[in-house]
Amino acid sequence: MYNLIKVFLNDYKQKNRKSFYLDDLEKFLLEKSGGSSAYHKKGGYHGLYEALETLLQEGYIKPMKTVGYNGKYPPLKLRWYITEDVITPRWKSEDILRLSDLLDLSTYIKYPRLQTDREWQFILRIYEFLQNRDWREWASCEERCLELFDNEKFLDPKEEPDNGVIKRLKLSYEDLKMKKYGQMFAYWNRGVRQIKTAIILENHSTFFTFKRAAAKGYDLFGIIPDAIIYGQGKDIISSFAFIHEIADIGGLKVFYFGDIDPEGYMIYKSLRETYPSVNISLQLDAYKNLLDFGKSYPIKKAQNTNIENLNFVISEFAENNYHETVKHLKRLWYANRRIPQEFITYEYLIRSKTVPERDKL
Repeated sequence: MYNLIKVFLNDYKQKNRKSFYLDDLEKFLLEKSGGSSAYHKKGGYHGLYEALETLLQEGYIKPMKTVGYNGKYPPLKLRWYITEDVITPRWKSEDILRLSDLLDLSTYIKYPRLQTDREWQFILRIYEFLQNRDWREWASCEERCLELFDNEKFLDPKEEPDNGVIKRLKLSYEDLKMKKYGQMFAYWNRGVRQIKTAIILENHSTFFTFKRAAAKGYDLFGIIPDAIIYGQGKDIISSFAFIHEIADIGGLKVFYFGDIDPEGYMIYKSLRETYPSVNISLQLDAYKNLLDFGKSYPIKKAQNTNIENLNFVISEFAENNYHETVKHLKRLWYANRRIPQEFITYEYLIRSKTVPERDKL
């Protein structure tokens, strides 16, 4: 994808064009890839996003600030500038050398187009912080960003698209002693002091459905959870950090159940990768029951269609011998169709279930 975009940019430069529309670039990539299927095999929209991010960091392009975003995830500007090829270094070699005892400035040496006055001011602040790091307290990302970059939302690409200085310096959150705190997730506890089993649900209505059934004593596809967590879509990726507040993760088993669509797969994969110390798996039978409805809908809203997310999910089904389920999930993926988890209603959950003794009274 990266090389194809470079071809596109060179073609524009030869025509003396200074900017391009994202839509024109996507049409070019589809044509040069040989159609939609081949384009998605090359990475699709996610590959386009990654390539543009790389070209932005290398200084070949920059977003046009006066235009909006494309409405997809991750978002991209609708129009971009093409920068000039020859850029003279702006920073003095002795200044770069002076800061190199604490900072890796190799990216700026390699790509002098990144040497801006704005970036240098940020680097000076970061350098001063690192000099005093051992005496500084930990802070939230928002607090540290306000201190270093005059913008508490500096790390949000929607608020500040040109925010790559931390990445270019190869620094981590830990280096800057800052933590990303999400919103505390909503959850239900069935009345136990020590949570051993929990279910995460992607959507609000299904959370209340599962909670209602569990409170009555019904099992949820073979599981009687101690807690049910409302994931609030992809927000759970950050908010799940608060799991330590309600449970000892050493003996905790977590099941995830979301929509059957690319977004749901992305959320699950991200959870597993972000919290490797927590025992998280798919609630396999819940997904199988969702597929049994035999209904699906076209995906109208743009979603992250990275094929790695699908492969991550179906590998777990395959390992547990849900081979027919794997075939069905693949068909839905390539047909660009989804199944919302709201098909699993309270009525469906209690159908054919044995009524707990206390509810017979």
